[in-house]
Amino acid sequence: MKSYDDVVAFNQNNLDAIVASSTVFAKGFEQLTKQCVAFANESFEEAVEASKKIVAAKTVNEAVDMQTKIAKNAWEKAVAEGQKISDLSTGIIKEASAPISDRVQATVDVATETAKKATKATKKAA
Repeated sequence: MKSYDDVVAFNQNNLDAIVASSTVFAKGFEQLTKQCVAFANESFEEAVEASKKIVAAKTVNEAVDMQTKIAKNAWEKAVAEGQKISDLSTGIIKEASAPISDRVQATVDVATETAKKATKATKKAA
């Protein structure tokens, strides 16, 4: 870094990266929340319908068969939804961490350049 203005600009870029990362994270969290609420609502509606079908069963065997099918279907949907949420979470984390990662790399680059200049200056002085 050559001057005070360079330091200020570097720190401003760091702050901008934090804001960008936080914005992506907040939007992603909102997306995740909407996904979870939609799944919960859908599951509740399906549970109400399933209850009505089971109550309307004419025999115990028919009720047990329905319950088994309903439970299997609910399990499969829960697993699929879990995978969607996992994929969405991974994408959000990857996207939100990118600006911070870029700034870490910029910091390493500046530190490396500064170390090289210091080494050259030390060799010249010796």
